[in-house]
Amino acid sequence: MTATKEATGKRPYAPRMPAAERREQLLDAALEIINTRGLAAVSIDAVAKACDVTRPVVYGQFTDAHHLLKDLLDREARHALGQLAAAAALPVDVADPAKWFADVCRALVGAVLERPATWRAILLPVGAVPAPVREYRRQGEQAVMTQFAGVARRFLRGRGNAADVDVVLLARSLVRVAEEMGRLLLEAPEEYPPERVLKFAAMAADAFLTRYPALQPLVEA
Repeated sequence: MTATKEATGKRPYAPRMPAAERREQLLDAALEIINTRGLAAVSIDAVAKACDVTRPVVYGQFTDAHHLLKDLLDREARHALGQLAAAAALPVDVADPAKWFADVCRALVGAVLERPATWRAILLPVGAVPAPVREYRRQGEQAVMTQFAGVARRFLRGRGNAADVDVVLLARSLVRVAEEMGRLLLEAPEEYPPERVLKFAAMAADAFLTRYPALQPLVEA
């Protein structure tokens, strides 16, 4: 008869699974720990216990906790950036850019609500993130800022008073505002429900476009 854990005092062998599947299981466990106990609680021991495996099983996939966290946030960032790209690729009505902006904001709110665990990990306070992961996050944010800047330039073409707009600073501000909106949706959903966030976004878009009216028909690039 096989000895039980109680009889031997040892952890039973974890069921075998393909390496790729095991890796995803460990990353999922780390994401759950971040969402329930915070980033500081993620360790090789904590992930091993969450998956009911031994430490060597985790070390078989990751060299240390920083390696695990970097790969986790890399995975979640790919999901998040994919959602952002899909939102920004929504059809544009050049006659009503405010509606496009509202549609994009609605898609982004939907993205946060669809994958709250992903966005909690992505929106962690910068100071709480290990240095290697912080650099990866900076690169991801820069890619999004570049995308936002491109969209801003597109809509400012042919608009009055557009020459004085600092598009780079505008894009950086949009990213920071979007991050804060995401945090509010996740941390205080009763006080900041999607309807409140979307109403503010629509108001901001209307105010911006009123300041920079079209001087000529907008043409697709």
